[in-house]
Amino acid sequence: MRNKKCIISVLLIFSFIQVIAQNDKIYTSNGDVLVGEIKSMKRGVLVYDTDYADSDFQVDWEEIEGIVSTRLLIIYTVDGKKYNGGLNSLPDEPKKITIQTLDDNISVNMDQIVEITSLEQRIIDRIIISIDAGLSYSKANNVRQTSAAAKVSYRGIKWNISAQFNNVGTTQDNVEPLKRTDGGVTLVRDIWGNGMILGGAEFLSNSEQMLDLRSTFRAGLGLYLLRTNHMYMQSGLGLAFSQEKYGGDNPTSQGSFEGLGLFDFNAYDLGDLSFQFKLTTYPSLSDWGRWRIDMDTSLKYDLPLDFYVKLSYVHNFDSDPLVAGVAKNDFVFKTSLGWEWD
Repeated sequence: MRNKKCIISVLLIFSFIQVIAQNDKIYTSNGDVLVGEIKSMKRGVLVYDTDYADSDFQVDWEEIEGIVSTRLLIIYTVDGKKYNGGLNSLPDEPKKITIQTLDDNISVNMDQIVEITSLEQRIIDRIIISIDAGLSYSKANNVRQTSAAAKVSYRGIKWNISAQFNNVGTTQDNVEPLKRTDGGVTLVRDIWGNGMILGGAEFLSNSEQMLDLRSTFRAGLGLYLLRTNHMYMQSGLGLAFSQEKYGGDNPTSQGSFEGLGLFDFNAYDLGDLSFQFKLTTYPSLSDWGRWRIDMDTSLKYDLPLDFYVKLSYVHNFDSDPLVAGVAKNDFVFKTSLGWEWD
């Protein structure tokens, strides 16, 4: 009996080692078979690791005909469903794949899969960091504008967390320097298929509007209106609380409750181009009739070695500023060169 238990234990250990040693197979449209380890797939790009290269490989999802993986993966489909299991291509059916869960096998077209995350993926592999900076100069009146931005995001199994910081400064002869600084933290948790819980905080300081600091804390619910390998569109509703401090000759401070409306459109599979448009509205609940609107639009072009160039336009509108004579509108247009670590 003891020998029998030893043999069974050895067989179980050997089977476990075999499973760990198994490699994922990726079949491409040009007939290549790539052997490695799937790490993730998002925004139409599959990332996998191989034993014969120091860096990860990336393949466009549309170039893949099939996948075989016994690894435990988290798979999201276009209809908002989430599965835990492996992948197995259907014989003689390109672009068809079976999601193998503990309870069932689900056959789907590959273009229905919008995201894959490996449970074995390291925390550092889930982090994306981008940094960019810009500089412009005009000889007339010696106008100089500098800009700097940084963003860090983390994609977990259940939570998405991102933090960002932006700064724009303008100096000109015989004119007071202008400075605009904003930043914030955003938390998103996927629920109910295409639904999500939203939360976070954002901060803005703008000398053009005599705004020393506006701190806004918000929470709400969101929904993916569209989610594919090429783009996503989402919206949300919620509540916010803002604390504003204005400077100038008559410093003013006020806290207020606001409604929250969100719209976000992101197209990221346009070759080397990506486009994003974000619109956030804050109808005041404490000061009825007052509206604040923030708009952020950017166009990014990817360069070799993870560099990129980006055009950005940010617009802020306040229908009734607390300080009389302050401009209701403020906008920033900037070009920058950046680098992204993904």
